[in-house]
Amino acid sequence: MKKIITTIFVLLISTSLFAQQTDAPDQGETSTSSQSSQSQEKQTITEEKEVKAVEGIVYNDGNMDYASGDVKFVIEAKDEGSGVKTVYVLVDDSDFGIYENPLSFLEEGKHLIGYKVEDNVGNMSKIKFYEFILDKTAPEAMLMSDKKPVKIGDVLYVGSNYNFGILANDPLSGVKSIEYKVDDGETVVYNGTFAPVMQNGLHKIEYFATDNVGNVSITKTYLYYLDINAPTVEFVVNPEPFEKDGVKYISDKTPILIKAKDGETGISRIVYTIDDEEAKEYLYPIKLSSGTHTIKAKAYDLLGNESEEISITLTVDAEIPEAELIPTK
Repeated sequence: MKKIITTIFVLLISTSLFAQQTDAPDQGETSTSSQSSQSQEKQTITEEKEVKAVEGIVYNDGNMDYASGDVKFVIEAKDEGSGVKTVYVLVDDSDFGIYENPLSFLEEGKHLIGYKVEDNVGNMSKIKFYEFILDKTAPEAMLMSDKKPVKIGDVLYVGSNYNFGILANDPLSGVKSIEYKVDDGETVVYNGTFAPVMQNGLHKIEYFATDNVGNVSITKTYLYYLDINAPTVEFVVNPEPFEKDGVKYISDKTPILIKAKDGETGISRIVYTIDDEEAKEYLYPIKLSSGTHTIKAKAYDLLGNESEEISITLTVDAEIPEAELIPTK
């Protein structure tokens, strides 16, 4: 049974030991005593306690018991009359033998313990069974982000608008908890998505998961570079505008370039407007028609960081100059 912890967790913690028992036909040895035979016919049986774990962890998910790999089970029995003589036990497909020591298991998977008790006058209890699953497999954990990081070389770049989440899966007893720490901070329990540290530069997240019987996954490390630096953008006009009385004049043939740069991930796009018209993506140099115009522009890097908006006002002088020759007197 798989249980996956996503952005919200419900921790299923059981502190009681649950022994699933079913009655089976009496397979005890027949007593030579008529008194014993009569007692068995009247179903006078011993009063056993449940199978209990003295080492390891046992977790019940509401349907099945799961035990850690180091679990050891004991069978406790008592008899109010003559007292307990012998406890008999079978494990999985074995025959009944005399129970002497705590029971331990090596192979992962489902196991069955069958047991019965004989008292000192030959009364034999009914057989009871306890079934459980030995869980020796640690969970698998994976860290993800809600937006795709930008990978440049071996470095993953993320932005301030990113969020991290950790998924964990355990095929048997299920995930109990996920824990993580950022950089050199303290380890905390994961309770939902979290944002990166708001400090430009390289960071790391270490995380692991624990299942309900104590198996712990390997600790994984996620390295990322947080880029919260906005790109820069500028206008390049060549030849430079001629300024007269505070007005910048250019020719209608003068190209206006918009250049942007980013120190981390690079430029994604540049957008601009002319005279507050609809924004356009900048693809090639701009040329203006006659008159006075205002151009506004901003740039975005590959993580969505947005530059400040810049503007320039230029007057296009498309008038052809004239000259007249005037003779002197």
